[in-house]
Amino acid sequence: MQLTTMLGACAAAALALLTGTSLAQGNSAAWPQKPVRFIVPFPAGSGTDVMVRVLGAKLTEKWGQAVVVDNRPGASGAIGMQALLNSPTDGYTFAFAQGSAISVAPSTIKSANYEYSRDFAPVGLVATSPFLISVAGDAPYKTLDDLVRAARAKPQSVEIADNGRATLPHLAAALLGSSAGVEFLHVHYQGGAQAMQATFAGETKAQIEPLMTIFGMVQSGRMRVLASMSDRVEPGLENYPLVSKTFPGVSGQGWFAVLAKKGVDPEILQKANTDLNEALARPDVIAKYREFAAYPRPGTPADLSRYVAEDLKKWSAVIERLGIKPE
Repeated sequence: MQLTTMLGACAAAALALLTGTSLAQGNSAAWPQKPVRFIVPFPAGSGTDVMVRVLGAKLTEKWGQAVVVDNRPGASGAIGMQALLNSPTDGYTFAFAQGSAISVAPSTIKSANYEYSRDFAPVGLVATSPFLISVAGDAPYKTLDDLVRAARAKPQSVEIADNGRATLPHLAAALLGSSAGVEFLHVHYQGGAQAMQATFAGETKAQIEPLMTIFGMVQSGRMRVLASMSDRVEPGLENYPLVSKTFPGVSGQGWFAVLAKKGVDPEILQKANTDLNEALARPDVIAKYREFAAYPRPGTPADLSRYVAEDLKKWSAVIERLGIKPE
């Protein structure tokens, strides 16, 4: 090959490389250029659905492109997460995932054949919703210690209501029992409202649920909160002692996060994270989330992965100890 021909070929290759790089950078920098879909693994009108729509409105303003909410309820979130796995990796489909769909469902539901680290890419943690341990307003238990001492004195005499077997409230109650060295009697209901009514009526002695479920009853004095299972003190919950202060490492809370399918351009994920955090810092978003007993928790994609790893480790151990198998 003549020198001029060889130089020409090298120049063409270099130009192609530079052009390709510029186009790639241009694509991520210009994102989004069309509507962005958020898969929500829960029904329209649910608390989770409202939360993503509040967030979506802010992102629509930021991006100049519509955020389209795609509700895919069923199988404790597994149907929605599977829909994300079936989507393209072009950066225009995300999931607004609830923690139980990631940390619990793969160990308890046969159809949830996905794994966080293998299948998903983190965008960011959105918010947490701490579980509270509550009793009827006229119950004899004034503190968490009262409840634990009663269970210790007579194993399985203290019934704790939850919103279903293998749900996070059930697992949180089991974690508390094992850490306190007591045997609670776990009573499963079809939802948090039914569990609350059972506790208020005296059919069960305590309940574990987020504040949103029991807020009205607590405000009226018909139910009393003994302790918070949050991993930190949140605004408005300062009067409720943390369970972890008495039983280190014992915490339980629902959480919400934005995830993508693995393979999406990292630059798009980083831009989405930056814009997500900006929206979560807005006072009107914080106030609206408080109405659902949720607390924004912005951070990096790496922060989310660390959070998920700890959550998976904690609940997997409880599920194994209880002998729960996928159904």
